[in-house]
Amino acid sequence: MRYFVLTIGLLLHTAIVCAQNDTVYFSLLNKIEEELDNAWATRDVPNIMRYYGNKAVLMPEYNDAAYGKTNIEIYVRSWLDSVLVSNCSHEIKDVQVLNGYLVEIGYAHATLLYRRKPPFQYHTKYLHVWDISKPDHPLLVAQIQGAIADISPTVLPKISIPQRGISTPSNRKLLERLHEKNYQFEQHAMTGNGAAMADLYTTDAIYMPYYQDMVRGREAINRYYTAQENPAVKHDKLTITIASLLDLGAYVIVNGYYQIQGPAADVNAQSINIWKKETDGDYKLFRQMVVHN
Repeated sequence: MRYFVLTIGLLLHTAIVCAQNDTVYFSLLNKIEEELDNAWATRDVPNIMRYYGNKAVLMPEYNDAAYGKTNIEIYVRSWLDSVLVSNCSHEIKDVQVLNGYLVEIGYAHATLLYRRKPPFQYHTKYLHVWDISKPDHPLLVAQIQGAIADISPTVLPKISIPQRGISTPSNRKLLERLHEKNYQFEQHAMTGNGAAMADLYTTDAIYMPYYQDMVRGREAINRYYTAQENPAVKHDKLTITIASLLDLGAYVIVNGYYQIQGPAADVNAQSINIWKKETDGDYKLFRQMVVHN
């Protein structure tokens, strides 16, 4: 009985500590996002770049990914040379603490003035991954952002930057497992088996598709896929590739690409996937966001 009481006490203590950490990090990220919003609005590139890690990956909408802090700065400076940004704001909706990293999900808004066009209200959702090895100064290691409704590529500037990948630690077994999961995803999509696609996600997953709002939970994800992927929707070919990964043990953070070849048009996109290792050793998608590039 004493052991049982001690165990319950330890679990409660752990839960309280975790909740306190979540609250602290939520407040910290709110402060950082406010600083970044001000830096973008005032074109303060040094204050923008101080929050990026040296090997960060940036995946913007309708642009190619930027790998490494140097290339991200090229992208940021080129963007600010093309667009006037104002009314920047972020609304954090979810923060997860994953073994020395934070996964932040939320909404962002900015007013864009581009090519003498009328002001464009850019409403987006985003996923940020932060390295908290220095808790007082988190650094972005992965970032992706895209609109919550259909937009034209012409409303955003097209930035040309050098393309190079970030080297990935060798873990052949893990790569093979994730390639296998991606293959299952490809086959379900190509056969229009949307009902089977939700099984690749955790029960509490969040999926963030392009041009739509975030989809929360496996049941909602199942409704999304059964509507989007069915035998009436045919894809000639779907190819998913992994560009780099960060193995956190119980979680794996992956950035990569997918290409859809269909009868109407081809689609190229980029994504950040966070896989969770279940108790049975299987990997399921915990957080996922995709944007067109």
